Amino acid sequence: MSQFERVVGLDLSLTSTGIAVNPLDGRIDVQKIKSTGKKTDSWAQRLTRIQDIARRVEFQVGRDALVILEAPSYGSSTGSQHDRSGLWWEVFLRLATSGSTVVPVEPTKVKKFATGKGNADKDKVLAEVVRRYPDIDVDGNDTADAVALLDIGMHLLGQPLTHVPALNRTVLDGITIPDRVVAA
Repeated sequence: MSQFERVVGLDLSLTSTGIAVNPLDGRIDVQKIKSTGKKTDSWAQRLTRIQDIARRVEFQVGRDALVILEAPSYGSSTGSQHDRSGLWWEVFLRLATSGSTVVPVEPTKVKKFATGKGNADKDKVLAEVVRRYPDIDVDGNDTADAVALLDIGMHLLGQPLTHVPALNRTVLDGITIPDRVVAA
């Protein structure tokens, strides 16, 4: 069926990472990894938090997965941008070196896949994902993004979770599954 044991949609966040996992047996698991921190945290505390989230993500993803990871939003200048970037690279490195294939997908493509518009707001994405996947437990913006990312992966494998309009599927044309990336 596939060279992967599971497909994972992953929406990283310092506070609530959304993960949608399909072990290719039809049993989709959606969850959040919660974390708290303060702007006044020391460098060591911030690093510990990033590593903790990355370890928890790595544990949930497992090995030999196709991971569709929301790419960084380079235009974003709000929040803890530097820490979010560190988290993104820490997770990417852990997953890529542990036997998974990681496919970053730009936020505008995730939004267009979910709604038909690349500039849709988070609530529109949530509403469309809840409507399109009624049997999947989607309880917030982070899990909505994760489910959309999961279905992008399933479409790339030719095993879509549900029908998605042709306009929305146009984002798939620019996304390919690379060979595994293994850091030196």
